[in-house]
Amino acid sequence: MTNKHKYKMTIEETFHQLRTSKKLTLTALADQNASASFIGKFEKHETNMSVSRFFKLLEKMHVSQAEFEFLLQENQDTYLTRRIHLINDQPLTLQSLAYFRDIIEKDRNNDLDNQTSQFLVILADGLALLLTHDVKQWPDSQLSAQAKPIQNYLLSVDIWGIYELQLFILFSFMLPVDILYLLTKVAIKRVRSYENSLLNIQTHLMRVIWTAFSTLVYEDLSAAHQLLDMADTYLIDHIDVTEKITLMFNKGWYDIESGHVEKGKQRARTAITIYHSLGYNKKASDLEQQLAHHIKRQAEKRKGDKPDGSRVISLYI
Repeated sequence: MTNKHKYKMTIEETFHQLRTSKKLTLTALADQNASASFIGKFEKHETNMSVSRFFKLLEKMHVSQAEFEFLLQENQDTYLTRRIHLINDQPLTLQSLAYFRDIIEKDRNNDLDNQTSQFLVILADGLALLLTHDVKQWPDSQLSAQAKPIQNYLLSVDIWGIYELQLFILFSFMLPVDILYLLTKVAIKRVRSYENSLLNIQTHLMRVIWTAFSTLVYEDLSAAHQLLDMADTYLIDHIDVTEKITLMFNKGWYDIESGHVEKGKQRARTAITIYHSLGYNKKASDLEQQLAHHIKRQAEKRKGDKPDGSRVISLYI
């Protein structure tokens, strides 16, 4: 989105606000991994900071990630945030979406920038479509036609923020397979320019990758394999071990869909066991159900039956 709507704008200021409110000088906060000069440049938007280093400094200030994100959100009372809250703060109905669209049209007449209004109109129209029609029963050609505005918008945005990633996740099932793969690569490229200074961007980007993978693994195994390679590369410096466990499970899923059932089962069950050992029992239970679904599909294919075509994507949304 345009600069005035990017989340990056207030992260550095929020960090500075926290540090000064705790009466910590740059020298007091500095350590061997982050000098006073480096922290000062970060607060002035003159350099980026890795996520792991950022979390270490928050820890030194006795501030949790959740606390920082809350303060960050409080400091981001932008036009876009207020309009998104307008949708979130009331029941989602065709009437509420029509009211929302009327407000956007009035805002547009008052010099609202075109990209922001385009995003909000696409969001409102897409949600209205989901409320009005059982779109998942539509043929691919009809879905592709309806997804064209979403596709064009996402391709036109130079830097993707959290809202673009969420738009992709919400409507990804409508996109043709080749466009789905293309937009996933676009997302990775256009988030990278500021991922290191944004807390939640990595989590949302991984949801994009896994959502696309959960379709491509049924439709295009070559593209699905390339997504696994991208995820592998992206997660090298990722601090969230759960994403790496999910990658292990999805590699098993890919193996099963490729016909290497025993290898895939072993990989997937290892991931499930690790989740159990870490106390993520609900996540492990969800993956056990998914694994049973994937194994059943392969058994049906081997018998010559038409496999269940339903897709399991709720884990990533």
